[in-house]
Amino acid sequence: MPDDKPPSSPRLPGRPDPARPGGPGEGEGGQGTVVAERRVARTKPPSLYQVVMLNDDFTPMEFVVMVLQQYFQRDLDTATQIMLKIHHEGRGVCGVYPKDIAATKVELVLTAARRDGHPLQCIMEAA
Repeated sequence: MPDDKPPSSPRLPGRPDPARPGGPGEGEGGQGTVVAERRVARTKPPSLYQVVMLNDDFTPMEFVVMVLQQYFQRDLDTATQIMLKIHHEGRGVCGVYPKDIAATKVELVLTAARRDGHPLQCIMEAA
């Protein structure tokens, strides 16, 4: 004998079956109801690193100024001030960047210095 129930639509996972008792609002205070909280995903800004040039007695000041202009986009006056700080204090910050960019700038400076035969040292440190 055929079943007298109308064909039911397939039930979606995680959704209560409306044909069954105990759905939302039925029974004991809506038991079986799942409430999902929405969490706001917050990304952390990348860690910053400062690119620092170290003083030596052999690299010409003009070369340091040129490197600051070419790789750190400093104008002549700012590049000269940074170069003088390196010369007088032994070190100077060229810029502050995310880790990958800082590492790339250090490599560019070291490559340019070695290509021109200068012992210029450039490092990066956490800002």
